[in-house]
Amino acid sequence: MFGRYEREYRLFERAVLVVAVALALAWGLTAFGVLPLGAGAASVLATAASVAISAFVVVGLLQFLVLANVLERTNEDVATKAAELEEAAEQLETTAEELETTADSVEDAAETVDEAAEDVERTADDVEKTADEVEQTADEVEQTVDEVEQTAEEVEQTATQTGDADAAEKVTEVKDKTTEVKDKTTEVKDKATEAKDKTTEVKDKTTEVKDKTSDAKRTAESVTDEVEAAKETASEVEETAAEVEETVPADDEHLVSEGGEADTDDGDSDERSP
Repeated sequence: MFGRYEREYRLFERAVLVVAVALALAWGLTAFGVLPLGAGAASVLATAASVAISAFVVVGLLQFLVLANVLERTNEDVATKAAELEEAAEQLETTAEELETTADSVEDAAETVDEAAEDVERTADDVEKTADEVEQTADEVEQTVDEVEQTAEEVEQTATQTGDADAAEKVTEVKDKTTEVKDKTTEVKDKATEAKDKTTEVKDKTTEVKDKTSDAKRTAESVTDEVEAAKETASEVEETAAEVEETVPADDEHLVSEGGEADTDDGDSDERSP
């Protein structure tokens, strides 16, 4: 309470107490005739006892005033800390609300991306289905070209046997056309295969995107839950700080009231001590 002078004050207090008790006892013994002293000595002893008792009362008052000052500073510190804590709680709640808004935005964006990924996946399925149909058609065309080529060879053989040069030339043109068609169908099939590979790659990418969006949605939901917990904690802190701020002034008034009563009691003891 007195800082580094605490020990010295305690020794002084005890010394005053011992002197006051000794002088009070001596004065009492003198008053009852147990200790034979002259009138002058008895008056001096009574005065000394009164002074010692007054000094003890003053020491008590000093200790009480210092304690009251310490309690007042403590209450002020507590009130300040409570106000700071309440302000920090409000900032935390504001930050939590902003974070919750951000989490909601992330969740909405994730849902939008997820829907877009599903659209892309459906489109990829359609492209893959179309590529399969194109590939099937190319196989059919290639089969037809093989049949035409076989028929052209038979016609060419017949034209050669009959010596029909025009027919043989027409057959050669047809075979060239069939070869060209076969090359085109092979090219179409290659492009269809390439398209299927691309769609497979796109589908893999969309699956990866959907997984990431699912992770983002789970993270956003987790953040939302944590934010709700933080907001509840902030509300509890604000309530506690408000209760502390309401309690501190009441303590100060109670302390002042006790101080007034103590002063009255000390005054009464001063009047009774002589």
